[in-house]
Amino acid sequence: MDSSAILFPAIAMFMLTASVVAYTGGSRVAAIRRRDVSIRYYRLYNDGEQTPRLQVLGRHMQNHFEVPPLFYIAVIFLYVTGSVTPLAVVLAWLYFGSRCVHSFIHLGSNNVTQRLFAFALSGLILIGIWILLLVSVAATEVQ
Repeated sequence: MDSSAILFPAIAMFMLTASVVAYTGGSRVAAIRRRDVSIRYYRLYNDGEQTPRLQVLGRHMQNHFEVPPLFYIAVIFLYVTGSVTPLAVVLAWLYFGSRCVHSFIHLGSNNVTQRLFAFALSGLILIGIWILLLVSVAATEVQ
């Protein structure tokens, strides 16, 4: 298996994050232009308030910089240790897919139960990726 296959879900995850950042930024600029929020708010995030939609967007964007870095790190470790397997690639794509579902729910209906399920699923998949890495590295150490 070509070990670079593990990089494609990470690139896709980056593109999802970049899209969320761009969408959030564009929404903030549009809200400022409509005078729904004062530009002063964004100095310290405490002068006035954002609309509920901007609060959701900001929280969702922040979420992309919390757990997903653990995904990127695992992908890099898998790649550099030569631990990439077909299962690791499938799990990486499943992680990306579950994060897409999470984004769709969070930025759409924002159904908390559905969102929690998607988030928990992505977390379980991420744990699986880290377990694969651990087993691979431990097996290499034993040899």
